[in-house]
Amino acid sequence: MITDAQRRNQILRRISRIPKDKLKELDDYISKFEEVNNNKNRTLSFAGAWQDIDESVFNDLTSSLIERRKKNRRRINE
Repeated sequence: MITDAQRRNQILRRISRIPKDKLKELDDYISKFEEVNNNKNRTLSFAGAWQDIDESVFNDLTSSLIERRKKNRRRINE
């Protein structure tokens, strides 16, 4: 079994052999992984945001949710 450190070193060795004209493309590709990770962390930052919401407010929001979505969809389609 290969460790994380060994895998990173293996990847770095492979990167050192990549032609200079492909480095920008590789950098763009790696940036996509970072964006996915940042988006995930941003989404997870909302975890528990409604933990202390008043039950009556929650019920009001959820009971009219379908109707609000229908209205919103009509605006998009117009």
